[in-house]
Amino acid sequence: MIPIMCIVQDGQIPAQTEVQLKTQIAEFAQRAFSAPAEIDWIVVPEGSGFTAAVPSTSIVASLHANRALPQDERTSLLKELTEICTTLTGRPAHEVVTSIRNPKD
Repeated sequence: MIPIMCIVQDGQIPAQTEVQLKTQIAEFAQRAFSAPAEIDWIVVPEGSGFTAAVPSTSIVASLHANRALPQDERTSLLKELTEICTTLTGRPAHEVVTSIRNPKD
């Protein structure tokens, strides 16, 4: 299982887009790590998330890999995950935060 945490602002992502994001992120996890995704979708109340001291419209997609990744593979996977998020949400890349961490100890 690949634990994935997605954080969005309330009202930011339409229900249909949420379903598409979850589906494509789950497909990404299966393709990249040969394991199913466990997506924790966290909705932050509007006005409760800030970037540079102003209300944030950023989204976060963060996951734990099931194996240690060499940097070149991590970079490629991060680009792919960011592309999924930017394409489906219409958010510019600077408003999409992605991370892929090595397995938990």
